[in-house]
Amino acid sequence: MNSLNKILKESSINFTGSILGNLLGYIWLIMMTRYFSQDDIGNFTLAQSFVNISLIFGLLGTHRSLDRFIPIYLAAGEPGKIKSLLRLVFTVAMIGSALIGILLFLSSDYLGEIVFDNLTLSSLLRIIVFSIPLLAATMIITYAFTGYKELRYHVYLKQIIEPSSKIIFMVLVAVFGLGLIEWTWFYITSVLITAGIGFWFLVSRILRPLNNTSAQAIKVQEIISYSWPISIASIMVIVIGQIDYLIIGIYHPSADVGIYRIYIQIAALLKLVLESTARIFKPVISELITDKKYSEVKETYRRLTKWIFSLTMAGFLVILLYGNTITGLLFTKAYAVYPIALSILAFGILVNASFGPEGVTLQAFGNTKLTLINSLVMLVINVGLGFLLIPKFGIIGAAIATATTLSIGGLLGYLEINFLY
Repeated sequence: MNSLNKILKESSINFTGSILGNLLGYIWLIMMTRYFSQDDIGNFTLAQSFVNISLIFGLLGTHRSLDRFIPIYLAAGEPGKIKSLLRLVFTVAMIGSALIGILLFLSSDYLGEIVFDNLTLSSLLRIIVFSIPLLAATMIITYAFTGYKELRYHVYLKQIIEPSSKIIFMVLVAVFGLGLIEWTWFYITSVLITAGIGFWFLVSRILRPLNNTSAQAIKVQEIISYSWPISIASIMVIVIGQIDYLIIGIYHPSADVGIYRIYIQIAALLKLVLESTARIFKPVISELITDKKYSEVKETYRRLTKWIFSLTMAGFLVILLYGNTITGLLFTKAYAVYPIALSILAFGILVNASFGPEGVTLQAFGNTKLTLINSLVMLVINVGLGFLLIPKFGIIGAAIATATTLSIGGLLGYLEINFLY
């Protein structure tokens, strides 16, 4: 089964890179927790949350069309359409990112001083907005390579170059005794380096080979029809991922945001298997669906889901038994205060993984409107449970809200692809 072999090969590359990237990311976080206060880490996390949400508005979901339509255009022998698609996506993203960045810059005082009563957050927002177009460019580049079924460039950029540069700059911050503001400028520099190298990869590996290819007309309406539901769904997914930070920040001290950030980072390790597989699964089965090889899609999905669940279960048991010890060793005992919250988050990710790559499967079939509906349901559940539980139960309430949301979202997608396809 060539498709399964391709998925396994690229997934193993992405999984290995993700382990390395997470290792480097943990080194960076360990350095952060030992140098900055919990309040500082909480403030930086809040600023990143606003950037992550703003980024989706800037991209408008167009980058998510790359890993579906590029393999379709390649299979049809129409490289000129790839050229036109990349031009369209970059144009939309750069204009959108610039506008959103300006809006966030202008509203930084209101968000920091009025909404969060936090002057430090206002200062961070005015700096970190410059990362929005750079992050957008990097995201487009990695999705373009995914469309070519090449995940190593995502590994190079997001798992090696970006976290490594953060570590180097964090060392400089510590050596010279700099503060959170200076660190934020260094963070912008690390994102700039990543985007610059990514653009060099794009030019040398994709754009240069397309130089002698004439741009072909693409069905913009088809791209928009596919992208806009994903855009809104992506906004909802990002909000789901960030809303707990924001609600905790409103009702509890910034230090609690920093603690919850660490728990999310640890529990997120369990998502590596599913995410590594899903990234390559979509472009591969997009070709199979185009060729109407539905039985191969079904068998590939079934086998991958078993492997995803088995590996995720092993990781879940490690976190369940040793999660609090790991937290204390890596990030100091100041962060090992709510072990039950970490276990709840891990369980939610395990349940979600048991349903397999259902979300990208719906996208590969072109059913992005159903993806939008599922994301809306998840958002309503997460926000509702967040405001219900977090004011009273804090970090534990946030963990319950997130775990419930992930479980229901996975179940919805799994039932839909079985019923429809």
